Amino acid sequence: MAKDKMKLDEEKFAYAVVQNFHPEEADDLKASKAILKRYLTAYYMAERFNTLEDRQFDQGMDFSLLASGIDAITLR
Repeated sequence: MAKDKMKLDEEKFAYAVVQNFHPEEADDLKASKAILKRYLTAYYMAERFNTLEDRQFDQGMDFSLLASGIDAITLR
């Protein structure tokens, strides 16, 4: 396992997530909201990852925290 701390650039990560996302909505407003929702979700997910990563290095490697974080991720 890597011993170096990882840090995601939240903005770059969120842009990468929405770059090829094409919502199915025909209405421009609904499509814009879907893209914004996806962008913000990705941004805050990257931010949360960085916070958890910082905690892992501050507290030492506590794999139970990592496991609980992974369990909290849901796919739709």
